[in-house]
Amino acid sequence: DGIRDRDVTGFRRVLFRSIVVKIGLYNGVGQYICIKKKYGADVCTMIIKFKRPAAIFCGIILMVFGLLFLLYAVFGMNGDEEIRAKKTIAQHDTSVDPEKPMIALTYDDGPYTPVTGRILESLKAVGGRATFFVVGSRIDGREEITKKITEYGCEIGNHTYGHVVLTKTDNENALRELAKNDEVIFDTVGIKPSVVRPPCGCYNDFIRQNEKRPLVMWTIDTRDWSHQNKDRTVNTVLSSVKDGDIVLMHDLFVPTAEASEILIPELVNRGFQLVTVSELINYRGEINGTVLNNG
Repeated sequence: DGIRDRDVTGFRRVLFRSIVVKIGLYNGVGQYICIKKKYGADVCTMIIKFKRPAAIFCGIILMVFGLLFLLYAVFGMNGDEEIRAKKTIAQHDTSVDPEKPMIALTYDDGPYTPVTGRILESLKAVGGRATFFVVGSRIDGREEITKKITEYGCEIGNHTYGHVVLTKTDNENALRELAKNDEVIFDTVGIKPSVVRPPCGCYNDFIRQNEKRPLVMWTIDTRDWSHQNKDRTVNTVLSSVKDGDIVLMHDLFVPTAEASEILIPELVNRGFQLVTVSELINYRGEINGTVLNNG
């Protein structure tokens, strides 16, 4: 069991063995006698006493753990991707009564904490929900309000990462914009959106064929981004709202938050259930051609 080496190759071999012994067997199996700095026929002597079966056993254990780590690195990440693909927000609240009128309030281009937060509080006060079509580039620094959207039972939809008009870019970049936004949303709230709203409502045959989720349009356009007048937004909705409507607003403007604080309780008083787009699809299907079911 003793080993003596005087040539360089032998010294390296013994040194390698000494490392293995030191890692796994220093106290229980191996024992270092001495290691001297100088290397020569008479001076440099390294004697390592160890039990070969135990060293081999520990080497095998280390190899097994290394193999397991490698397998996890390769197949574990693939498993995460599968879970990510399956996770969606198409969850339908059991409190929805399909016999009663319902509408979906939708907000584009956020999140923006001062506005999104006020809308969420108004919805919470009446037990209502809405769908927020978020722009991924706006999530950075606003992770908390983004998480609050789902915590309050509302829905997050995909509105591209950089608010890119999908018909004004090449097809591959259009898909990248949607995919990147999915990634950012998933990394923030752990959910992949189940609905998409193309910026400006613009899409083409390529988008329809390659994006299998519903492309959500609207039936009432408040144009709140243009006039930024709360009374005009309120009147636009209340003057024409009906069962199955999808209302378009933008949670970037304070007047939209003010309008929502009026609209949300008033719509509930008029007997409307405030539901998410996914819930509306579940109970009403395609609404006047505004929800395109591609999958």
